[in-house]
Amino acid sequence: MKTATGYIRAMVGLERKDTLSPFQPTTDFCTPYPTEQRQVATLLAALETGKISLSDTVDVGKGIYISGGDTIKDHNWHRGGYGKITVEWAIAANSRIGEVLIRERAFGDKKSEYEAAIEQIGYGKPDSVEGLECILNTDVTASKISPIQLITFYNAIANHGRMVQPQLYKDSVAIINPQIASKANIDSIRQVLERTVAEGLGKRANTNKAKVAGKGGTIQIGNPDDSTYIMDFCGYFPTDNPRYTILVVLEKQELPASGHIHAAGLFRQIVEQLIQNK
Repeated sequence: MKTATGYIRAMVGLERKDTLSPFQPTTDFCTPYPTEQRQVATLLAALETGKISLSDTVDVGKGIYISGGDTIKDHNWHRGGYGKITVEWAIAANSRIGEVLIRERAFGDKKSEYEAAIEQIGYGKPDSVEGLECILNTDVTASKISPIQLITFYNAIANHGRMVQPQLYKDSVAIINPQIASKANIDSIRQVLERTVAEGLGKRANTNKAKVAGKGGTIQIGNPDDSTYIMDFCGYFPTDNPRYTILVVLEKQELPASGHIHAAGLFRQIVEQLIQNK
């Protein structure tokens, strides 16, 4: 996606029924998929309340946390977890527990306030895209979001808070929201995304061709004996004046599977190809 205009330069989808079948094209860019990317939206919504700052600390303990009867595990729980970390590092290190603690500190148990805050910053927009025949996900607090909506949100971060309507055809730029959050808090999110690539789990997206920012995630679906892993990485480059916003979503049947490795690696290749062909 062209960052300034929302023009989608390319959409590529491939799928296959099994490992023996060839890949076939797919145009399924609207179906909501499970992702950890809501962490970024949660942090932005929390920053907007004024009750959270990047330098605050959260204690994610040994990587296992029970909230509302649900057991939440960080990716490194079997290695003892992160313990006390800053809010900034909680997101850069992809801590699921960190997201929950950030949300609880900012909104407590007031789910309706959290839902309104997430909606206010545009996570889950747009409701429709001309040229794509689909009904987009509108449950802004669910762990699912469609690819077109996720890249729209990240593109707003790249645009310093200006959310533009995605477009398949070059047309006049349509603004969904001129400023989804304060510029100071948008700058904080940009700082987190840059650190994620420079020092955090997103290092695989790093390239010496340009400075990039972004974040990935990995979700396991299905039962433990027959699991599927959804991996993604979304980001933009160059960070000082973004030209492109990119989303990579992959599905894999077995371990190893990591959005910050597999999807981030493909993200880096796309960035380098775009730079080479400019």
